[in-house]
Amino acid sequence: MSSALDFRSTVAFFRQEWRFLLFGALVAFWSSPGQTFVIALFGGQLRAEFGLSHGAFGGIYTLATLTSAALLLPTGRLIDRLPLARFTRWVVLGMAGATAAFSLVAGSVSLFFGFLGLRFAGQGLMTHIAFTAMARRYRRERGRALAVAGIGFAIGEASLPPLVVWALAVFEWRLIWLVFAAAVAFTLLPLLPALLRRTEAQDGAGAAALAERDADVRHWTRGEMLRDPRFHLLTPLVMAQSAIVTGLFFHQVHLVALKGWSLAWWSLCFFFFALASVAANVGGGLLIDRFSGRALAPLVLLPLALALLLFGVAAAPLTAAAVLILIGLSAGASSGVLSALWAELYGTDHLGAIRAVAAVLMVFASALGPVAMGLALDRDASVAAISYASLAIVLFAALAATYALHGRLPAADPGV
Repeated sequence: MSSALDFRSTVAFFRQEWRFLLFGALVAFWSSPGQTFVIALFGGQLRAEFGLSHGAFGGIYTLATLTSAALLLPTGRLIDRLPLARFTRWVVLGMAGATAAFSLVAGSVSLFFGFLGLRFAGQGLMTHIAFTAMARRYRRERGRALAVAGIGFAIGEASLPPLVVWALAVFEWRLIWLVFAAAVAFTLLPLLPALLRRTEAQDGAGAAALAERDADVRHWTRGEMLRDPRFHLLTPLVMAQSAIVTGLFFHQVHLVALKGWSLAWWSLCFFFFALASVAANVGGGLLIDRFSGRALAPLVLLPLALALLLFGVAAAPLTAAAVLILIGLSAGASSGVLSALWAELYGTDHLGAIRAVAAVLMVFASALGPVAMGLALDRDASVAAISYASLAIVLFAALAATYALHGRLPAADPGV
């Protein structure tokens, strides 16, 4: 009976809020050109055209990503202060401009600024808008809304890499970035007024159900959150997956070769990664609404831990599918669970500023992961050694999060 009620309420929720949910999914999808899984596909062309070594190319990318993280900290809080439509419009224009400008890069310096624009607008602000908007607008349906935004991201992971690989075989790489610019602009800008239109439920009697704010919910500022010891224990959870998975994907060609696996087979297994990510997004969203982000947060890295163990010990090529499925489960669940967690712990009045800190940590980790893993590979570290070290980090992050959320650690008093 409960399942039938949940299904009916979910259908009613989607029917009523489909415009705003589509907004979240589209913004998340078009963050993809600023993500590593798309940019890395152009690595061969960029290194060859500008005469860059692997180290120089990775160094420029890392520096741009770190600069993006520094910029995201002050700009991420603007979503708390500006109307969502205005803030989104400026970010979408910035993303369209960044993708168009990337077609004009002519050397190392302009490549740095090209990477910076893509990482800041795409990985940084577009992702920040999608998940902050979903977490802030809903409470009882927060998990399902975050799942829809996550599905937009997963569709990008599944569809854009094969399309880019095909396009690179047919067209000059610069043209692809112009197509990205046009697609971002024409699929988002004309639709924003309709997608962000307020519904009758928001303005009428249903407003309390959509923006339910209990009297006991405390809305922390960013400064108050930074004094909370729980947040500091949660930072490994925020950073571990971003660092490890980005490092693994950035060096995937070399790591897969060390395993003796076929790169073509590994690439095909990304289809399973995308399916697992979508399943975890949807399932995680339903579980958030039934249990809470606080209950699920310590568990989201456990599939990644198993993936790292398999990657380290298994030799059979078929294991690649299992590895990527497990990584996809963690990746799909974590974004929604963590976005819900910040709203549950710290309220929604300053959610943009608070989530910006978490986003900066993730971007910073995504910059350090490829460097740390590259240094290990330069010192002839084995795949097993890298996997086991990463596994230790993941288990520590899960234990620290468990203590922060379910131990006897007192929360800081935001009034202090």
